[in-house]
Amino acid sequence: MLNALRDPLKYGFAVGRIKVRETKMLGSNRLDRLINADDFADQKRILAETDYANFFQEAKTPEDVEESLDNYLAVLYEFLEEVYPDKQILSYFRSRYDFHNLKVLLKAKYEGKPIERIWSKLGMLEIEKIKKAIEESELEEIIEPYRSALYEAMERFEQDRDFQQIDIVLDKALYRYLYEVARKQKNKFFIGFVRSLIDLVNLKVFLRAKILNREPKFIEDAFLNKGYLEKEKLVSIYHDTLSIVADKLKETPYAAILQESMVGQEFNLDLFDKKVDDFLIHYIQPVKYIPVGLEPLISYIMAKENEVKSLRIILIGKLSGLSAQTIKERVRVQYV
Repeated sequence: MLNALRDPLKYGFAVGRIKVRETKMLGSNRLDRLINADDFADQKRILAETDYANFFQEAKTPEDVEESLDNYLAVLYEFLEEVYPDKQILSYFRSRYDFHNLKVLLKAKYEGKPIERIWSKLGMLEIEKIKKAIEESELEEIIEPYRSALYEAMERFEQDRDFQQIDIVLDKALYRYLYEVARKQKNKFFIGFVRSLIDLVNLKVFLRAKILNREPKFIEDAFLNKGYLEKEKLVSIYHDTLSIVADKLKETPYAAILQESMVGQEFNLDLFDKKVDDFLIHYIQPVKYIPVGLEPLISYIMAKENEVKSLRIILIGKLSGLSAQTIKERVRVQYV
């Protein structure tokens, strides 16, 4: 498989198209212009110079911005599916949105409420079909790995009546699936990327549980396997102060994230999220110049999703009246 991914005849065209797209990314300078724009109308004039031009013409509200950015990513994935021959790699990224939608639909079923507009159109599963299947508890036609994950989540919820069990079960299924896709590719960069991603999710669960004063058993239940960090290690330091936790994990690649996320003696989870995103961008930057293979695709998708996230912060921040300085502090490191 690795040799196939290096095949310049098969993948050279796709990577060439991706590299051209990379040259059109916004970059830090243009994001700075957007941050310092007078207002949202001024921001739209700046975006009119970019490949986001057609997505914000009618946008006026934060909800419009969210929808416009989702539409942009949907078109981006259509482009990638058109040019990239290995569809399983693309399904790897889009499955994250499917699992998110399963959480939304399952919680709506048990809460007895209509679905709010928080499901994503970036998934691959047909939303109305899945919605009907979940409402009627008829899951046979849903494909794997979603079907078995749904069965388990429904069983766990009906035992405990705890909505958090839905998140735990579906997150475990998602990351188990992501790891298996990466493992089958036999690509060290890809496997390492997924294992780091799993570690960072585990660390966030750990920090949130400490802040909410949950029992250590919660960490044991929610822990995702296949990362580099060991569950026993996290459980053993669970009752330590946050500063000691940061010190005991100083030999890991995540030490800087933990240290820089502390404000006084407290962790700031919003800051942690930003540092995680910055870490992942730094992780993929070294593969930027690999001419052919899987790495250019993964790095481009991650870079574009990171760009979209920054754009969301900047545009909604401006519409919400945040200062340029506050917005700038929240914007992620850019790939280009």
